[in-house]
Amino acid sequence: MSASRKPPVRSRFARAVLSPLAVAVLLLRTAPAPAADGQAQAAGRVELSPEMRKGLAALGTGQFQEAFNLIHQAAKGALQSGADPRIAHIDRWLADFEKLQNERAARALKDYEQYVAWAREDAEKQRWQSAIRYASMAFNTAVDQDAFRKEEWLRKVVEGAESAAREYEENGQWVKAARIYYRLTDIFPRNKVYKEALQRSQAHLRLDFTYSPDSDWEAAVSNITPDMAKDAFRKIETEYITEPNFKEAAQAALKHLLLMTQEKKIASVFKRMESEEAVQEFRQRVGARLKDVEEADDLTAQDLINHFDRVLRINDETRLFPRTVLIHEFVHGALRPLDPYSDMLWPSDLQEFNKHTQGKFSGVGISIHKDPGEPLRVVSPLEDSPAYNAGIQAGDLITAINGQPSRKLTITKAVREITGPPNTTVTLTIKRPSLDKEFDVTLERKEITIFTIKSFERDEQGRWKYMIDPENKIGYLRMTNFTENTIDELREVIGKLRSEGMRGLIFDLRGNPGGPLKSAVDVSDMFLEGRKKIVATKDRHGKPWEQSSSPDSDGRSGAAPAHFTDFPMIVLVNGSSASASEIVSGALQVHRRALIVGERSFGKGSVQQVLRLNNTNQAYLKLTTAKYYLPNGRCLHREEDATTWGVDPDVEVKLVPKEVVKVLELRMNNDVLKGKNQENFTKDYVKSVTAFRTATRPARGGQATDKEQEDSKDKAGDKEEGDEESLDEEEDEELAESQRPDPNE
Repeated sequence: MSASRKPPVRSRFARAVLSPLAVAVLLLRTAPAPAADGQAQAAGRVELSPEMRKGLAALGTGQFQEAFNLIHQAAKGALQSGADPRIAHIDRWLADFEKLQNERAARALKDYEQYVAWAREDAEKQRWQSAIRYASMAFNTAVDQDAFRKEEWLRKVVEGAESAAREYEENGQWVKAARIYYRLTDIFPRNKVYKEALQRSQAHLRLDFTYSPDSDWEAAVSNITPDMAKDAFRKIETEYITEPNFKEAAQAALKHLLLMTQEKKIASVFKRMESEEAVQEFRQRVGARLKDVEEADDLTAQDLINHFDRVLRINDETRLFPRTVLIHEFVHGALRPLDPYSDMLWPSDLQEFNKHTQGKFSGVGISIHKDPGEPLRVVSPLEDSPAYNAGIQAGDLITAINGQPSRKLTITKAVREITGPPNTTVTLTIKRPSLDKEFDVTLERKEITIFTIKSFERDEQGRWKYMIDPENKIGYLRMTNFTENTIDELREVIGKLRSEGMRGLIFDLRGNPGGPLKSAVDVSDMFLEGRKKIVATKDRHGKPWEQSSSPDSDGRSGAAPAHFTDFPMIVLVNGSSASASEIVSGALQVHRRALIVGERSFGKGSVQQVLRLNNTNQAYLKLTTAKYYLPNGRCLHREEDATTWGVDPDVEVKLVPKEVVKVLELRMNNDVLKGKNQENFTKDYVKSVTAFRTATRPARGGQATDKEQEDSKDKAGDKEEGDEESLDEEEDEELAESQRPDPNE
């Protein structure tokens, strides 16, 4: 489907789904209840007919067909009686929505049939990576996914993909193995064999990526000490959410060290690994420790520390790895059996962590991207930043940083070079597509604020347009993540919308990974009043804690109210709305303050406390200590093999993979800020700027967007950087795929 033939997905979806929902909620909240004598109880306000009330209620719970029938019937009567004209608007919108849904269903069916055909074609040619990829896409487009899993052709694809993945593992081709296991896990999420294989492949990939010759590994492990690890183990013993199993921790740590000795690629960094004698001695002695652990009945934190000390001595004597590397990797292995969210914040991690939580960092204010072997590309300057004010534009190439060529730098290393203390300078060499010669720009670093409140599109001046439906005064806000500054941003924007007469708000939390608990409580509190419970937690000892909304008046003398409760709300969520996003959407749903639309949220309902180690500010342990509970007692967290988690939408609107990609593309393109005096800022140009390889990740002038740099430590299987495998087969598959037409073009 080309943009020239149909309006953008966002505008059509908003007009056909979100606007009628918002107006429906508005009508239900403002219309008077039927009087006993059949007369309206409020002067100047038109009473809704019973059919209209039922239709609006059905619309608000996703019963669209029933809503179509009832509202259409009510609209006929409204035209004759001169009732609220919004009724006719909703009727027309629903007709548009029914048409849109039929179009979506037809396109999805066409996509499904084509994905199946391509998967079967690739299976016949034994192109298993491509076959399982298209099988996964078909699965996510299928109407009945349970029936899909039973298809005979799928069984053959799965068998071929499994065999190919095992062969890739045997040959150390971890990128290819991880890609296949990722797709298999997508189709069969409860299959533990696939999960373990994916984790195994990712563990190898993480080592290759972390300790590649071009990586910044020395900076990553700098200033690490054994005492940091020991204090972390002691805190796990007393503070973890459940009784920790230190035998499992010791086994995982020792197995991880043995895994390092098998990873041939990192031998180019750790030259001592070229000594077969040193490697064998290390393996034998660590293997003996592992055997002792496996034969033990149980271990304490002190036992784990004793094994850690012993392994340090083994490494000191064999000199296989730098000491800080061994500490870093032993702890990484020991934490794996806990949960995905417990992690160490080593000295090199603190600056990045603070950026995400505080919403500020010191740099020049650019969002950048890098493909392997290519210069850095400016995706967008940030508002009112040194880069923006100096005229840096989207699409500029940064060919050098302080004279150092950028082609060989990893994105992490480039970010480290560009950022720095306030009032210091960095010189960027720029190659602008419209100019023949490169030029240097010297920028003075300053504190950059990361704005988290965005909308659906910008105006000509680059300012966000927050009123998505000016006629009905419906506002739209998109929150990218939660930081310490989010509440002030949100209050300012809502105040602006209220001054423009906003009558309803669409609050988009899709893709929002969360943030600090305090920010989630503050945002929830803004939309609630009267001491309503927002969230509760329980630790392993059953100790409860809860937070409620503040009193109706917080005693401030300013004009801005403490709470905004005088307009209806729709909150959008999806499977990537996590943590703080789930607290906010869940609290507003339970208290019937907002209608939740979209797909079930992620289910990240565990509390991580950041515990200082050794009474210093040099390193911290981010440890899961409790779980979140909604005001109705529902636990947000998704346990393994669980069927209930997160926040279920009141109205389910599920997007197929192609629609998800289009939404992300729209967001990415709209996030690009036009540079000063930039003339070549057409839609096609913006698309060319943001059209980078999907497996590599952009970073924002010193911070990875949406916590992805942090995720990359554990999800290296999603990356292509550092992969030195032969890609001949993969290139053949990608070439074949690129020649396949879009079934809906």
